[in-house]
Amino acid sequence: MLLLGCGSESSPPPKPPDTFTVFPNLPLPPDARFISRAGSADALQITLFSPSATASVIDYYRGVLSAGKWRLVSDVKKPDGTVLLHAEQEGPPIWVRVWPSPEGAGTMVQLAGAVVGKDSVKASPSESQPPNARS
Repeated sequence: MLLLGCGSESSPPPKPPDTFTVFPNLPLPPDARFISRAGSADALQITLFSPSATASVIDYYRGVLSAGKWRLVSDVKKPDGTVLLHAEQEGPPIWVRVWPSPEGAGTMVQLAGAVVGKDSVKASPSESQPPNARS
C-alpha cells in the first residue's frame, strides 16, 4: 500500500491537436455529416459522410486542392474505387481518402493532417531515402 503512494506520477496522454491547428483551411465535402475523429499530439483524422455521388465529391476535392493556397501533389485511384489525394499549402498538408459508402448511396471522406513544426524543412531526395538505400 505504501508503494502506491510513493510511485512516480504518470503524465497524462498527449492531447489531440485542435482541429483548426491541423486543418486551418478545412475543405468539407458537400452536405457533410460528421462520423468520427481520432488524433494524437501532432495528427488528426476526421471521417465524414456526404450524400453526394462519389464522383462529384472527388471532383470537388480535385478542384479545391488545385486552387488558391493548395497544391495537389498526389491523386491516386485504387482498384476498389477509393481515391487518395495529398495536397500541400503554406501550412499543414492534407491527405484525403474518398470512397463509396458501404450502404450504397453517398460517399465517405477521411481527412488526415499533421501539425507541421515551424522548424520543419523538406528533406532533399537523398535525405529522405532509408540509410541502406543511399550509395
